[in-house]
Formats: sequence, C-alpha cells, structure tokens
Amino acid sequence: MTAIRVNDIKRFMELLLSGEAFDSFMFIEAEVGMAMDYRISGRINRGFFSSDENETLGEGTYHTWAAAKEYVRQIVKGKRLPVRMRVVLQKEGEAGTQIINIRFDMTGLSVVTAFAMNGFDMDKQPERDWDREAYDFLKSLGLDIEIC
Repeated sequence: MTAIRVNDIKRFMELLLSGEAFDSFMFIEAEVGMAMDYRISGRINRGFFSSDENETLGEGTYHTWAAAKEYVRQIVKGKRLPVRMRVVLQKEGEAGTQIINIRFDMTGLSVVTAFAMNGFDMDKQPERDWDREAYDFLKSLGLDIEIC
C-alpha cells in the first residue's frame, strides 16, 4: 500500500471526471459530500436492464468507470467544491485485485493503492509491483505527485 499526494488537484479531477485515463477500471463506489451526502455503488443493478442489455454488460459485478463517471460528474459539477469525495476503482491483475482509493477533502487529494492477492502467498512482490505501476501511471498522466 502506498499513499500518493496529488498536488495538481484540478488537472487530476479533469482526468478522472472528463478524461479517459481511468475508464478501464471497474467502479466500486463513490462518496461525495456536498450540501447533501451522496453514496453511489458501482454494482450493476441487473433488474434495471433488459436481457439484451444484461448480455452486453457481461458477467461482471461492477460497471466500468467509463460507464459510471457521468453520474459522479453530475453530482460534483457546479461552482462549489465538494467538502469531501472518495472514489474506489479496481482492476484485476494476474496475481490479484489492484485497487486505487481516491480521497479528496479540504486538505488535499491523495491516491492510496491497495492490493488483494489471489489466494495466500508470502511473496509481497506483486503488491510492490502494483504500487510502482500505479505511481508510474499517475506520473505518465503528467501529474505533480509525491509519495507521502
């Protein structure tokens, strides 16, 4: 697990809410604190969709960020910043589930990585690899970041 401080908050939020950089991740959940608190689950509500739409969605449990980000963007857009915001995204890797927790509040924005191993293994290298991959990914977006 690595905590990464994002110093360029506006650019990061543009990439997250309007860009395509995070679109391949699965959307687990978001919490947004505005005049009201919002909590959005990324779980696919199969009862909402027709059988054809469910077939197109596949067997997954969660929507992609590409499919979900517009809902989050609609909540946070406006003249005032949220008091706080948290978004959890994940993707499956060969050795396990790769997770990024995006946390924004009035003190700043951070991305905390996490890794859930497929099964039990004493080797922590896949977790270290994910931490490095996540850091490199954020850096490749041209963001001003630092490890906390």
